Amino acid sequence: MLLLTLVALPLSAQKVNFPQKGQVFHYAPHPRGVSFENPGELLDDVKLLPMQCYDFERDSIWKAPRQRRGSSDERGIWLDKLYMVNADVSFGKAGSQQSLYVAFTLDEGEDYAGPVAFTHRGQKPEEWYYPFRFNTNKEIRFEGRANPTDTAVCVAQWRIPKLYKGLCRVLVEMDKKDGKTTAYLADTALVYYNTARTDGAQELNRLVLCPFDDGRIYELVYYNRHLSDKEKREVLRHGIVKGDWDDKYTVPEPQVIQHHVEIDEAPMGIHWGITQWISVALSILLALLSLYIRYFVMKGVPYVFNGSWIILGLAVAGAVIYTYIMPTEHDNHYFYYISIIAGYWLVSYAPDPTGYRQSQKKSYDLSNLPGIVWLIIIVVVGTLAWMFGPAVSYLLPLFTIYMFCKNMWLTRETCQYLKYNNVYDEESETIADDSLDADRR
Repeated sequence: MLLLTLVALPLSAQKVNFPQKGQVFHYAPHPRGVSFENPGELLDDVKLLPMQCYDFERDSIWKAPRQRRGSSDERGIWLDKLYMVNADVSFGKAGSQQSLYVAFTLDEGEDYAGPVAFTHRGQKPEEWYYPFRFNTNKEIRFEGRANPTDTAVCVAQWRIPKLYKGLCRVLVEMDKKDGKTTAYLADTALVYYNTARTDGAQELNRLVLCPFDDGRIYELVYYNRHLSDKEKREVLRHGIVKGDWDDKYTVPEPQVIQHHVEIDEAPMGIHWGITQWISVALSILLALLSLYIRYFVMKGVPYVFNGSWIILGLAVAGAVIYTYIMPTEHDNHYFYYISIIAGYWLVSYAPDPTGYRQSQKKSYDLSNLPGIVWLIIIVVVGTLAWMFGPAVSYLLPLFTIYMFCKNMWLTRETCQYLKYNNVYDEESETIADDSLDADRR
């Protein structure tokens, strides 16, 4: 479990060796020592090109401010505003063949489609061109014609399967001549035709990042050319859990888009790895055993919480961080964390027939503390929760096993104590309530 913790945290930050030739801009968490926190603006990796905020209603732009501390870096660009890249990406300026690579995660947000779109200043969002769309059901959507001469628009909707590490990585190749577009994912590729970028009176020449309530761009790279097959392979093979560094990986062969076809759709439901299944099953099993012993074998004996509220609190904090802040590679993560946290809580109760353990619990009166002390406590507790919460949430099944064994040993000692004091019913294997009451008196 510790190994999984160490491996899982940096998954999204794995280094991808992007080709340098033809880069127009490249935004990434730590490009060549340029940090989002210092000098305090969103800069790219090629020309230190600053990102801009954009207000389409007022047709105004301004330099993007520094993102909140902790909102960028290895977790990517936080999509809290509508951003516009300060570069001309029109076919006339950036070349007749272009490529766009985006690595992103989106959990919520319905203000705009996205996460990226082409526009020119003054256009409304409904007039923008989205090379692909992403919705709250983790479905990615492509729209275009199957042939350049077709008039009907086809739609391919594809659900992100469990083999992705919570991030969606898309490589889109675009041609000016007939609008031919080829979209690559790690295990799927589509070819279709869409001339939306050149159909209007003005060619769309700006790329914007659409705001989402809970979305981040982990990597954004733009080229004035198409990548070679070898370069595509190097970029795309980082997009899946299995075979991440596998030399046997091959770039998927593009399929012609078909009308209303869902490509490679993953079934709905629970998509966990073996570790998650074992953790949930073990937590539920130990919790059921603890409840059975408490309410049937040790019937009538008072119980007291014998676990650690600190571990329980850190586990809850870690679950919140993984659920709402960091991407996850499996669905139904709410049920997963609820199961393991409830399992630890239920096995953490130990028998306390004499009230000794309850009497040893200390209580502190914090009501008279000054406000500055409360602020310090909140900051310290919040920092510790952020630092150690994710690790504790991953290791919680191990704490559950330890607590179960510890409380079973205390249960055994309690049974011996009750037998010695003649308050255990040999025939029914339960505690004699009358004798226990007399013993308490």
